Amino acid sequence: MRLIPYGETDYVTIRKENSYYVDKTAFIPYFENAAKYIMFLRPRRFGKTLFMNTLAAYYDILEKDNYEQNFGGLDIYSNTTPNQGKYMILKFDFSTVDSRKDNVEDSFNFNVCETIRNFVQRYKSVLPADIAEQMNDVTNISNKALGKLIAITANTPYKIYIMIDEYDNFANTLFSTDEEAYKNLTHGDGFFRLFFNVLKAMTSSNNALIGRILISGVSPLTLSDVTSGFNIALNLSIDANLNAAMGFAESEVRAMLEYYRETTGVFKHSIDELINIMKPVYDNYCFSSDMLDEERVFNSDMVLYFITNYKQKGRIPEKLVDPNVSTDFFKMEKMVKIEKDFGEKSRIIMDIVNTGKTYFELNPEFAIAELSLVSNLKSLLYYMGLLSYGLDENGYPAFVVPNETVRQQYCKYLAKCYSQSLGWRTDSVLLDSYWERLSFYGDCKPMISYIASVMGENSSVRDFDSQGEFFVKGFFLSHFCKSSGYIAYTELEADHGYTDLFLEPLGYKRHAYMIELKYCKKNSTDETVAKLKADANAQMQRYLADHRIVEKCTNRKWELHTVVVVFRGWTMEVME
Repeated sequence: MRLIPYGETDYVTIRKENSYYVDKTAFIPYFENAAKYIMFLRPRRFGKTLFMNTLAAYYDILEKDNYEQNFGGLDIYSNTTPNQGKYMILKFDFSTVDSRKDNVEDSFNFNVCETIRNFVQRYKSVLPADIAEQMNDVTNISNKALGKLIAITANTPYKIYIMIDEYDNFANTLFSTDEEAYKNLTHGDGFFRLFFNVLKAMTSSNNALIGRILISGVSPLTLSDVTSGFNIALNLSIDANLNAAMGFAESEVRAMLEYYRETTGVFKHSIDELINIMKPVYDNYCFSSDMLDEERVFNSDMVLYFITNYKQKGRIPEKLVDPNVSTDFFKMEKMVKIEKDFGEKSRIIMDIVNTGKTYFELNPEFAIAELSLVSNLKSLLYYMGLLSYGLDENGYPAFVVPNETVRQQYCKYLAKCYSQSLGWRTDSVLLDSYWERLSFYGDCKPMISYIASVMGENSSVRDFDSQGEFFVKGFFLSHFCKSSGYIAYTELEADHGYTDLFLEPLGYKRHAYMIELKYCKKNSTDETVAKLKADANAQMQRYLADHRIVEKCTNRKWELHTVVVVFRGWTMEVME
């Protein structure tokens, strides 16, 4: 049985150990023919490092004799390109650079110089005989070390393919903690800027030794800030031909599930059942506006996590979301900094959470100083994988929240916004008892009453009347999303409408909830409250007739509880 390569990024090891490999080699010719210098961005956990290591194995002169072992049976083996096995690979991995202000420069210099020393040792059979000795006196300054390497190897018969993985990892982290320190490394004589200056200079001479460059990361922010130092790379991040270059298409996920279902004998669910479980949590990524009608992409890390856990335990994982994703939330929190008051960023996030979509023109390049612009902030959310190309309810192009895993990250962010703006604190002991009643006894009234009381007690700190129903829904959603036993949906489509909140139970829980929230201002009349209640009841009856909701509850043996809630200002007037 093939090993599941969860967490494995070494392509050659995957092939040697006969691990399961989703063949992405068909994209190699496109990268080769598109440009010599390429920038390619994807969110975290989509297989960027593995893909880069695949390219390294393909182009490496030292792996040329292992071509059949490494690539036999794959797409590229029958479509070999002219440059296969023709480069020395100089691959930098900046994910290990220490991002702390006082350590970052020394750590970066050490990383670059150590990578160069390892490169010299690896290719000593094809480099000048005395190169190791010549490089021994390299000072621990990255741009000088790179420049000296290029100068010494200028007359070798092979060109260098430079790959930079996680190019923006340490820089983004530094930005989130110390903007001034970030500016120092990317502007003026900053060491990161100088590194790219040297890199660019080494491509501009006749018969330049650097043949190709591939830079991979999450966002264009850092490269934009060093743009005058390096402005020669073609950005292929939203190229339609590379939409599925990373991540897994549904057909690839199905093939993997079928393989492990047949070979393990422990899978109790059909492929369709497993896909239906995974889709809302892992799927729906699209990286090009030209691919809206094509197959969407699953988060590859999540798929491997799911299959690994199911294979080991013979059941669906209790936690569908890889716990490592919590680090993604912290990155979001650091990059999209939480405001001390409920400001513009908080309202943007609240709108995205409540509607599941937003509209803007994606900016392929913007600097840190321009991040305050709304279109750039939303563009950053896209590059981080928190928005994706999609269609709205009318079939028009929009940027959408791709799945419930991402929605949970937004809700955590929103909960912190509410907490910092209102200063509210919840009682964890009480909440646990209320969750138990909701989950096991079908009684949601204590939980809803508690959330309403917390909101009412704290909202007097500031008048949020202008936010209205969005504010109320966001407050409820940010609480409901804290449970690992439920997926909290907002705007779930049902019979020509959208439910305000739908709590879908996970695992062995059997009580589901559909909640319709209505809001009117604090000076509204009793007649207004009564009309909102009647409207909510009418909507609920329509939703209950929706065959999709009926079938889902029937098939999964859920007991569905419906709740109508009406607020007048911050007072809950109706709950039934």
